[in-house]
Amino acid sequence: MRTIASVTLLTSLLAVAGQSQAVVETNGDFGKLSLGGDAELNLNAANTSPGTLMGQSHQQDRWDMDGRILLNFTALKELDSGAYGQIVVQPTVSVNAGASADDAWLGFGKRHGWGMKVGRFEAYDMFPLGQDIFVEHSGDSANDLYKDGHGYIYMLKEGRGRAGKGGQVLLNQQAGNWYLELSTLIGDRTNLFADQQYHGYQVEKVKDSLIARPVVAWSNQSFKLALGAEANLIDHAMEANGEAVSERTGYGLTGSWLASDMTVNLNLARMDAVDETDTTAGANLVWQNLGLGYIYAINDIDAVNLAAGNDYGALVGSHKIHTTYASYKIPAVLELKNFDIYLGAYWSQLQPDSDTVSDMDRYGGRVRFKYFF
Repeated sequence: MRTIASVTLLTSLLAVAGQSQAVVETNGDFGKLSLGGDAELNLNAANTSPGTLMGQSHQQDRWDMDGRILLNFTALKELDSGAYGQIVVQPTVSVNAGASADDAWLGFGKRHGWGMKVGRFEAYDMFPLGQDIFVEHSGDSANDLYKDGHGYIYMLKEGRGRAGKGGQVLLNQQAGNWYLELSTLIGDRTNLFADQQYHGYQVEKVKDSLIARPVVAWSNQSFKLALGAEANLIDHAMEANGEAVSERTGYGLTGSWLASDMTVNLNLARMDAVDETDTTAGANLVWQNLGLGYIYAINDIDAVNLAAGNDYGALVGSHKIHTTYASYKIPAVLELKNFDIYLGAYWSQLQPDSDTVSDMDRYGGRVRFKYFF
């Protein structure tokens, strides 16, 4: 009977996948199997010069298209007792011919109680950006990748997930308005440092990392508040110049106010690292179809390897990054409820703590086509 049910599930998926139905869903002895997804395609026009604290800036223009099509496969078995088991797989295909995956995980537990996830996913968002259509930054354009000489927008995401070389285990508990979560990122984390450099020193892996990321949140219908932290629990997992650069401890606080047609987010995050502290504050709102946001970051660097180059001395100091962004959603294009178009733009400025390095601007605009199926 189970074999027949499995064949029926597979046959149904293959037969309907090529048709123009919004959702493919079927039931069998092993539970419910569904197929959906979305297309997210972007037309971009931007200045791609990130600039560095060492004054290395090359003005370039970006006129291109990127994006991906995502398929979402979900298998769910749920009992009347509330016990459940679930698998989610999300392969993606890029318009630039690359293939990857967003999520791939196994989850199980009790509804409205405890749960566990194992695999690849993103944990609790401790720095929500609102209607995030196009947000890049002067300095480094990634918020989970540290690059020497580039401004770092820390957002409590180093242990959030989808790390490339690391897997994840997450435990959570729902109790009334309270939500507790402990996520762990396990594996090689040297890819956190671009070119495996930190303050002019070479980063070497000594051991695999174990990053713990606890979050406690309280919410009701109109308000949400969450407090989180992250730290590498493995002593000397990565070293540079004999120092344990893996000893990075971050904290964050985020609050959201939810109204009928408006959402407001306020975010704070701080990272304490070797010879460096990074602080980020952000505020954003989404009102009806309009999104607005601002991010302010400070990088305080105390010491670097001056032997790495004459320009490395410019890294020492307190450097600031300002980023503003906006977006507008055009919903239900052609009266199709599953098709929206977004307009997005940003401007960012890196302000080095230097008399010889000038401020550096970065800006861009985007048209995003979002189609759900």
